[in-house]
Amino acid sequence: MSIAFPVVACFAAAVLTCSCAGTPEDIEAVGLIVSGAVNWDDDPEPDGVQFVIRPQDVEGFMVKAEGSLNAKLWSQPDAFKEEKGKLIQEWSDIHVTKKDYTEDLIARIRLEYNDHAPVPGERGILQVTLTMPDGTSFTFEESNMSLNPRRGVREQLPPGCCP
Repeated sequence: MSIAFPVVACFAAAVLTCSCAGTPEDIEAVGLIVSGAVNWDDDPEPDGVQFVIRPQDVEGFMVKAEGSLNAKLWSQPDAFKEEKGKLIQEWSDIHVTKKDYTEDLIARIRLEYNDHAPVPGERGILQVTLTMPDGTSFTFEESNMSLNPRRGVREQLPPGCCP
């Protein structure tokens, strides 16, 4: 799925739902609300990316599902082609517990950059896999994510921004 993002300081881009055969009886689908660049401190540079997961049961109700999350972020050299460039970073074995969910039954996941400083206008492709305790997994891929909106449109991301 490719989505063109407006260049704004903070945005929720899309809700992707993956419904997979063989899921545990209580988890039928997992929604993913994708965000772009996020800033968690006082400097103007993006510190990583953030997104929200929303597990749903067979009746469509959101539930607090536990699992393990892995993610990979690639550069996307051409915003008009869904082709992965250089692997920017991998995050693995991020534990999602019932305590990670808000009152609204969503879990906000922060993926902080280690040594990456995205250039203004840089785009990326994010792949996320959530694996349930029984081994069932849900995988999502989002292309054309803004990793650092161009300067001039806005000067910096507000600290703690998004979704």
